[in-house]
Amino acid sequence: HTRYRNADRSICRMSVNLGQVENVQAGAQHRFPFRIELPHDLPSSMHMERNGGYSRIDYKFKAHVGGHYKVEQLFNVMSAPLSMQPVANLVPPIVRDVRSCGCFRMGTITFGARVANTRIGRGETAIVDFACKNQSRQKIISVVVEIKEDVRWNAGHHREYAEKILATKTFKRTERWGEMSKEEVKAQVESWRKNTDTHRDRKQQALQMIHKAIFDGENRAMLNVPTSACQTYQGTLVKVNHRMKIKVNFDGTCIDHPKIHVPIYLGTPTSYGGPIASPQPSIPVALAVATPSAPAMGVEPSAPPLSFEAEPSAPPVEWAAAVTSAPVVVGQAAAVVGGNATDYDGEGGAVQASAFLPVAEVVPSLGNLINEIKFALSPSDTVRKRLNDKKWAPVFSAMTPIEYSSAIKAVAIEFDQPDIAALIAPSVNGGNFTHKYVIAAIRVVPDWLRPPTISKLLPLCKDLHVNVGKIKAELTDWEKVCTERDFEQAMAIGGHESLA
Repeated sequence: HTRYRNADRSICRMSVNLGQVENVQAGAQHRFPFRIELPHDLPSSMHMERNGGYSRIDYKFKAHVGGHYKVEQLFNVMSAPLSMQPVANLVPPIVRDVRSCGCFRMGTITFGARVANTRIGRGETAIVDFACKNQSRQKIISVVVEIKEDVRWNAGHHREYAEKILATKTFKRTERWGEMSKEEVKAQVESWRKNTDTHRDRKQQALQMIHKAIFDGENRAMLNVPTSACQTYQGTLVKVNHRMKIKVNFDGTCIDHPKIHVPIYLGTPTSYGGPIASPQPSIPVALAVATPSAPAMGVEPSAPPLSFEAEPSAPPVEWAAAVTSAPVVVGQAAAVVGGNATDYDGEGGAVQASAFLPVAEVVPSLGNLINEIKFALSPSDTVRKRLNDKKWAPVFSAMTPIEYSSAIKAVAIEFDQPDIAALIAPSVNGGNFTHKYVIAAIRVVPDWLRPPTISKLLPLCKDLHVNVGKIKAELTDWEKVCTERDFEQAMAIGGHESLA
């Protein structure tokens, strides 16, 4: 006897009244044209299969006639194009011990990397720069960078996952990769122990060299992301993560091979869908792609191809004489995003549990706002909707720095946290966004997002000239280097405003 465990959750629902038909006669034909604007950030359709189990994100139209007759039509969805603003990740120089058999110290290696944009479109190229200084006796044989996809899904207590390497490249060898002699390593260790000025100068020179090399593009790799890759997605039942791994491989056995892990976000290319862009290009819209049947059952993860029909297909010839109703156009505001996750256990599909993600009440409050952001498919749309609602204005205006940081932290996909921080900033504290809010924000975002968050928030800070030192005191030396130009530009803008 085979038992099945299934779970499903509604991502988005839109109920549309296409019209009323009176005095319908037998044999009569009626057409109901409609156009639906899908919500921003709907995940792309996808399918994954492994070990007899599968996960998929499907979309379908369901037409009900008089509450008795129903017809369904599957269609693919392509997620909205990624933002044109890049989110770079400048990995700070890392100093790691090189050890043999876990205990014999062979020296150190200093290395760093820079990913030009961690938001990458399917079918586009990821650009990564790498630099290192080998201060060990061990020979570096290669440095490899790869992009990995990790898909996980669950139904009840059953969990499954599938991993796949999407792209890989090997960096070219440079003279800085050369190993040191035993005598050089010994002299270096002696310098460390004495902590002399010479040692500190050498350490600073190594960091400056790494910084210069990764910005000069001295050693750059280009990785082509396949169009078949899935979109990065954090759902209740399905999670798709992508990361870039850089690994330094030393010669010999029982050697620690240092690594760098960089999270990345894959989605629809920025340039995609230009000919039918939304009238408001600042708010991308997900694209629907009609398909005659369900996605094929494949072993590898799959996503809809980067092509679609801009115009709907013509009706069959026999429908030429049908009575046509007035076209109905439905905006994305009519969508109900989210819903309960339902578990089914057994061949008959009996419902075992139905409890997940309660929809927050519409009563304006900080708690309800955070719940909406936490469970929203598109946190930016949710926040923008509340910002445009006058009833919610007191909630934003009364936000303390801690409450502001809580709203940022509620965003599930970390790549979106700087954007949400900048979106809410002008409305907090009665419009007086100060350094305390900037500091609260950079304390809750991941370390690699601190410089991008600083870049977005500094121009909005009202007391930057007075309290710039307090913000810089929160930053590491590396972060100060990375944001130096941002501070200069924000101070210059603030100076012009004060003169005005």
